[in-house]
Amino acid sequence: MRNFLFFLVGMAFSIAGFSQTLCALKGKVYDSSAHRPLSNATLTLSNAKDSSLISFTLADSSGSFQFTKLKPAKYILSVSYMGYHPLWTTVSLHSNAVYNLNRLYMLPMTDSSSVTVYARRPPVVMNNDTLEFNTENFTTQPNAVVEDLLKKMPGITVDADGTIKVNGQTVNKVLVNGKEFFTGDAKMATKNLNADAIDKIQVFDKKSDQSEFTGIDDGNSTKTINLKLKKDHYNAVFGKVVAGTNVADRFESQANINRFSGDQQASFIGMGNNTNKQGFSMGDVLNFTGELSKAMKNGGGSITISSGGGSGPDNAGLPTTGLGQNQQGIANTYAGGFNFNDTWNKKTDFNGSATGSNINLNTTTTDNRQYILPVNSYFYTSNSNNNSTVQQEKVNFNVDQKIDSFNSLKITPSITWQLQNQSAASNSVSQYTNGSLLNEGINNSSSQANGMNIDNTILFRHRFAKKGRTLSINFSNTYNESSKTAFQDSKYTFYNLATPTDSVINQNSFLDAITRNAGGNITYTEPMGKRALWQFSSFVNTNIGESNKKTWDYNNNTGKYDQLNQSLSNEYKNNYTYTGGSINFKYSQKKINYTIGSSIQSASLESVNKTTDTTISRNFTDLLPNVMAQYKFSNYKNIRLEYSTSTQQPSTTQLQPVINNSDPLNITTGNPNLKRSYSHTLNLNFFSADPFTRKNFFAFASAGITENAIVNADNTTANGVRTTVPVNANGTSFIFLNTNYGMPVSKLKSRVDLSIGYSFSHSVSFVNTQQNNINNTSITPSLHWNTSIDKLMDIEANARLSFTKAGYSLQPALNSNYLTQAFEINLLNELPWALNLNNNFTYTINSGRAAGYNTKIPIWNISLAKSFLKNKRAELKFSITDLLNQNQGITRSTTQNYIEDSRYNVLQRYYLLTFTYSLHKSGRQTNGPGGPGGPPMMMMIRH
Repeated sequence: MRNFLFFLVGMAFSIAGFSQTLCALKGKVYDSSAHRPLSNATLTLSNAKDSSLISFTLADSSGSFQFTKLKPAKYILSVSYMGYHPLWTTVSLHSNAVYNLNRLYMLPMTDSSSVTVYARRPPVVMNNDTLEFNTENFTTQPNAVVEDLLKKMPGITVDADGTIKVNGQTVNKVLVNGKEFFTGDAKMATKNLNADAIDKIQVFDKKSDQSEFTGIDDGNSTKTINLKLKKDHYNAVFGKVVAGTNVADRFESQANINRFSGDQQASFIGMGNNTNKQGFSMGDVLNFTGELSKAMKNGGGSITISSGGGSGPDNAGLPTTGLGQNQQGIANTYAGGFNFNDTWNKKTDFNGSATGSNINLNTTTTDNRQYILPVNSYFYTSNSNNNSTVQQEKVNFNVDQKIDSFNSLKITPSITWQLQNQSAASNSVSQYTNGSLLNEGINNSSSQANGMNIDNTILFRHRFAKKGRTLSINFSNTYNESSKTAFQDSKYTFYNLATPTDSVINQNSFLDAITRNAGGNITYTEPMGKRALWQFSSFVNTNIGESNKKTWDYNNNTGKYDQLNQSLSNEYKNNYTYTGGSINFKYSQKKINYTIGSSIQSASLESVNKTTDTTISRNFTDLLPNVMAQYKFSNYKNIRLEYSTSTQQPSTTQLQPVINNSDPLNITTGNPNLKRSYSHTLNLNFFSADPFTRKNFFAFASAGITENAIVNADNTTANGVRTTVPVNANGTSFIFLNTNYGMPVSKLKSRVDLSIGYSFSHSVSFVNTQQNNINNTSITPSLHWNTSIDKLMDIEANARLSFTKAGYSLQPALNSNYLTQAFEINLLNELPWALNLNNNFTYTINSGRAAGYNTKIPIWNISLAKSFLKNKRAELKFSITDLLNQNQGITRSTTQNYIEDSRYNVLQRYYLLTFTYSLHKSGRQTNGPGGPGGPPMMMMIRH
C-alpha cells in the first residue's frame, strides 16, 4: 500500500505516453445559403458503438476544424450553431489516415419554412460564453441525482464532499431554471434533484452584481451552473422519497418533493437519520461577546489533520455540511426545508426559504497532549464524554423589485432561532515527563443557551442614462439576542506543592447579551470613456453590544447557589464605530482589466465595565490600499494578481480583564492594552483550461504578513494551571501554494488529475514570558483517476499524501514530522436484471504519531441495488457500511502551545435496506442520434 501512490502516478504517465496519433478528421463549416464560413460552430465527436463522447471543438475564423489522435473506429459527428439546424453524420476512420470532409453546409432556420427537419441534439453546444450539455447524450443509472449526471460531463469533476469543479474551478452557485435554489447552496440542488428531470446543464461565469449593474466588467465572476429542467417538468410534481433501516439500530429517511409551474417553483426537502448525514448548514447565532465578529474586521498558527475511514458509499440524501462518517461522535439528525421562487408582473423576483433542524451528537474522546514549556514540559491526558443537542430554525427572503429601467430595490431579510443543550463530563491527569504527578481531577458541566439573530439588507440602485454612471445606496442592520445558563462542578487535586491541595468549583452562572449593528454606504461610479470608471464610496457602521454575566457559588449551608462570585461576574457595554471612504479606478479591456484604489478608515472602540466602573477606549486611523490586475489570454486562460490590506480590531472579550475559569486547568482573561492588527495579503492565480481537449492547469499562490498580530501569552504554574492572555506580536506570516493539472486519457476513456499543495506558517506565542517561534510546514500531493468501461463499470481511484512538520524554538526536542497516506477506489457496476453494485474501499495509514496512534485503517463499503416498476422509478438497495468493522477516529493537532493526539468514537459496521420511489420519471433514452426515445437523425446537406 505504501507504494500504491507511486504505482498510480507511474501508470498515469505510462498511459499518457502510450497514446499515439492514429488518424485525424478535418473539414469546414459553411452557411448553405450565403456560402460563408461559420466561425465558432460547435463540433462534437461521439463513438458510434456506445455514443460515448470522444471530444468537441470550435471551428476557427475560416470555419475549419480538426480532430486528431483518433483510433480507427466508426464515429458520429454533430455540428451546431445558433440560428441553424444541427447536422449529424457518420464517419468511419481507418488507421494512419487524415479524412477530409471538405465543406459541411448548415441550413438556416429562416430558410426551412417548407422543410420539416428532425434532429437529436448534439451532446455539447457553445453559445457565446456558455457551455451547454444536452443530457440525453449522457446516460445515468435509475434514481441517479444531478451529482451523478455531472460526473459524466467532460471537464466536470465532483469531489467526495460534493464540491463541483469545472476545468479545475470550483462552482459556487447552482441555479434551477435560472433561479436560486435554497439561497444558493450549490449542493442542495445537485444532491437532491433527480438526473432524469434535467434537460440541459449550462456552465458559465456569472458576472458580479456590480459588473451587471454598471455594464463594465470588473474581473470578478462566479463559476455557475444552471440546471434547465425538461419541458415535462415545467408544470409537474417530481422528486423522490427514501426510507431505510436495519431494524436493530440504524435508519435513514429522506423526502424531496418539487412542484414547478412556469416561473413558480416550490420545493420541500426533509430527512431523518442516525448515520451522521446532515443536510442543512448550521450557523452559530449565539453571541456572548457583546459584538458581532463581522463588524470587527474591516477592509482583509495551527495545523489540524484528521485521519479516519472513508466517506461512505454514495452519501445519498442531503449535502453533508459538517457531519460525515468520520465526524467526531454519532449524531441523530432531523431536518427539513422549503424553498419558493416566483416572478410577479415581470418586475418582482421573489425567493424565500425556511429550514429547521434538530441534531443530537454524542462524542467520547481521549486526548494525549504534550505542552511546550521552556523547561520541564509535561503531559496531559483526559477522557471525556460530551452530549449536545442543537435546534435551529431559519427563514430567508429575497425580493428584487425593478421599479423601472433605471431604478431597482432589493430587500434581503433573514431571521434565525437557535437552542443548544450541552453536557460534558471529563477526567484528566497531568504529569511531568519523568512521571511525577502534577494534578488530576474531574470536571462536570452542563448548559442551556438560546439565541435569535435578525439580519436585513436594503439595496437601492439607480442607473443614469450614461452607461457606467450609477448610484447605489446600501443599508444593513442586525439584531442579536442570546442567553445562557450554565452549571459547573469540578474537583482537582494539585500534587506539586508542599502538601497536596484540592480545588473545588461548584457554580451556577447566567449570561445575557444583546448586540445591535447598523451601517450603510453610498457608492457612485463615473465612466471614463468606454473602458474605465471611477468609483467613490462613503461608509459608516456602528455596533452597540451589552453583556451581563452573574456567577453564584454553591452554599453548603443553604443548599443553594446564592453566593455571588464578584471576580467571575461582570456587566459591560461596548460601542464600536468605523467610518471612512474609498476611491477606486477600474479599467477594463477585452484582455486586461485592473483596479487600483485605497480606503481611509477611522475606527473607535469604547468598552465600559459597569461592574468595576472602568472604561477602555481605543482609536485607530488606517490607510488601506488595494490593487487587482487580470490579464485574459483567452476565454479559458487568465492570470490574476491581487494585493489587499485589512485590519482586525480586538474584541471586547480580548480587552476586558475578566477571568473565565470554565476549564479550571486553562484559564483565560483579557488584555486592556491590546492594539488592532494590520494585515497585508498578496494573491496570484493562474488558470488555463481547454474545454475541447479537456486539459486544465491552475496554480494559486498566496502570502501574507501581519503587524501587531493578536497572539496568546501563557503563564503555566508549577501545579500545571495555565492562564492565557492575548498580546500583540510582529512577525506572523504565511505562504500557501497549490497547483493542479488534469487531462483525459482517451485510450482508456479516463481522466487523470494531479495536484500538489504546499503551506508554511510562522507564528509567535509566549510561554512564561519567553517567546516561542513556531514554524508549520505541510506538503500534500494527490492523484485522482477515473474511467468508464462502456456502460458496465465506472472506476474512480484517489491517492493522497500529507507530510507535516512542526517546529518550536523553545523546545526543539518536540519538533515533529508525521505522515498521513490515504488511498481510495470506488467501483460502480451495472449488472443484468437492472442490478447495480457499488464498492468503495479506503485505506488510511498514520505514521509519526504518539504510541497507539500510528494506525492502519481499512474501510470497505458495499451496496447492491435493484430497479423495478415502470421506467425503473423504484429501487431496493442493500448496503453495508464498514464491512470489515475497522473504522477509527484519530486526529493530530499542533498548536502554539501543545501537540495533541486524540481518539474519538465513530460509526462502525452497520447495514441498511433502503427503498427509493421517484414521483415522476422520464423514460430512459438510449444514447446517440436516432436511438430509441430520441427523434431520427437529421440528414446532412453537402455541396
